[in-house]
Amino acid sequence: MTLQMVLTLMLGLLPTTAALATAAQATTAQATATLAAAALPTAAQPAATRTHAPPADRVVLENGVVIEAHAVVVSDATVEIDLGFQVLTVPRSAITRLEEGAQGVAQEVDADADGDADSSADAESNGRRLYRHAAGHANRALDDNIAAVGEAVVLVRTPVGLGSGFVIHPEGYLITNDHVVEGTTELTVVVYRKATDGLRKDEYKHIRIVATSELLDLALLKIEPDEEELFETVALSDSNELVQGEAVFAVGNPMGLERSLSEGIVALKSRLLSGQTYVQTTAALSPGNSGGPLFNMAGEVIGVNSLKIAAQGAEGLSFSIPVNQVKAFIDSQEAYAFDTLNANSGHRYYAPPQPGETQGENP
Repeated sequence: MTLQMVLTLMLGLLPTTAALATAAQATTAQATATLAAAALPTAAQPAATRTHAPPADRVVLENGVVIEAHAVVVSDATVEIDLGFQVLTVPRSAITRLEEGAQGVAQEVDADADGDADSSADAESNGRRLYRHAAGHANRALDDNIAAVGEAVVLVRTPVGLGSGFVIHPEGYLITNDHVVEGTTELTVVVYRKATDGLRKDEYKHIRIVATSELLDLALLKIEPDEEELFETVALSDSNELVQGEAVFAVGNPMGLERSLSEGIVALKSRLLSGQTYVQTTAALSPGNSGGPLFNMAGEVIGVNSLKIAAQGAEGLSFSIPVNQVKAFIDSQEAYAFDTLNANSGHRYYAPPQPGETQGENP
């Protein structure tokens, strides 16, 4: 039996058997872009080692507010901004960037104090980063991780099947597998949100394919809601730092069973299959998991679930695309830009003619 006979490449393209209920789409009110709208607490922050940083002329908050002042002291937990008549203490979780005049970035600060995605409406077009790096959080219990990342893991539905995905930017950019969306532009994304009366499913039908690669089996999508709103996101880790045997977990929609959790370990951090490298894991994956995230126990994405070996006697042989390949794909999105005039854009090679056959010509 050849490897091609046992590889289930279309792991996540699960045929739908029934229409999922349409939920009311949540919208959020546009916050007033003023300093007061930032609602910045000035209460005492956790103790942290302080380091003096070069003054920055502009402090950009994650809600879009820009403070023209100097960041006089930067610590792991807070940034102190000199307003002239008082010093304002701002949590690092509220700051996107510290900018040094008009000449560029002095340093990047994110909600996890380690390089957030740019919360700019034109982040895609101007080449600014669409994802945030992991901040090296301590490992957490599974229930704590699910509470932290659950709203960022989505369902991606097409007219012929469904898969999973995860949001990387608060403006609605998300990652899934190319084979989940291959051959169609008619997509629906379902976001699962906590509500006072339980769980709410919000459906979004205006989905734009930003970039896609059949070779890498990756696709970058953009949710375009009817009204402006922000989405929960997950951080991307460093797959080079994976350790064989470390615990991992996957969240997705296997066999259409929404928001399912499976756990396992890293069986091998770099496995070569059909010319591509994957993270091999024992976490159970099934059709419907494709495009969903594989997390470490700090709740950081380490891979994109893509395929498994399905053969008699084969158990626990699942594979995820390393997150470093995902980051390279996002950073090079212009090279993989989706051609809106051709839903099957990309190179396609036809089988050579057999002996005796003649090549036809266009009229």
